[in-house]
This record gives sequence, structure tokens and C-alpha cells, in this order.
Amino acid sequence: MTTHTDDAPLARVLELLQSQGARDVSLLESYGALIEGSDDAGVQYLGRMVIDDEQRHHRVIVEMANRVETWIGADVVEPNTPGLAPRVDRELLEETSQLLELEREDLAELHHLKHSLHDVPPTSLLPFLVTLMIHDAQKHIEILQFIRDYTG
Repeated sequence: MTTHTDDAPLARVLELLQSQGARDVSLLESYGALIEGSDDAGVQYLGRMVIDDEQRHHRVIVEMANRVETWIGADVVEPNTPGLAPRVDRELLEETSQLLELEREDLAELHHLKHSLHDVPPTSLLPFLVTLMIHDAQKHIEILQFIRDYTG
């Protein structure tokens, strides 16, 4: 475990993470109310997607706060975010490169799919959902590039 001589900056980060965690709980409650108060199936569907994301965000924020708390204190607070050990791992680098290629192909296909949806009814969620998938594919590419940078 790493100990820091000046914990004030880390204490500020911890405070910000804990504040964000509290906001996440409030957001989850608000989205739950939105879904429960709506009889629109599309709103409920999209609201559940946001709730899924917000629940994951909240879990990550808690794990980040626990990591910072571990750095500040003498005890390990679990669950927390792991670190990466910079290293050369040719097998992981190859797998990551293959996944990057697949994600880039998927991204191109999603853009093609989005352009092909111009004739769907204007109330359809399909174009919007494909846009969200494009964002996810871009996020996946960033994650894989981050892994690649630490293994190559």
C-alpha cells in the first residue's frame, strides 16, 4: 500500500467522490420516479437504460472513493479500483489489437446501420439506440487503447 506524506489533496478528491456518490443516489431515485410515473413504454425503456448506467457509475465512484481512502488510511477499503502494472505482454497486446480491429469494424457497421434507418417512423427509438451503441463502441475503443498502452 502506498502512503502519502500530504493527504490533503487526496482528502479533497475523496470528498468530491463521496459528494458525487450522494448525487448518484439522488439521480437513481429521480430516474426511478420518472419510470414509475410514466405510462410511455419508450420513456420507461430509455429510463431503465439510464438507471443501468447510473448504477454502474455509482459502483465505480464508490470503488474509486475506497481506493483513495485506502491510500490515505492504514487499512484497505474494499471493494476498490485496481491498478495496472505497466508491462510488456505480447499475448494480451495481440488480443487487444484484435479486439480493437473488431470494435472499429463494429463502429463502421453501426454508422452504416444508422444511415440505413432514415425511413423508420419518426417515433422509432432505433436511430437513437444505434447512436448510443456508437458511443459505446467508441468507449470500448478507448478502453482497449488504454489497455494497449500499458501492455505494449
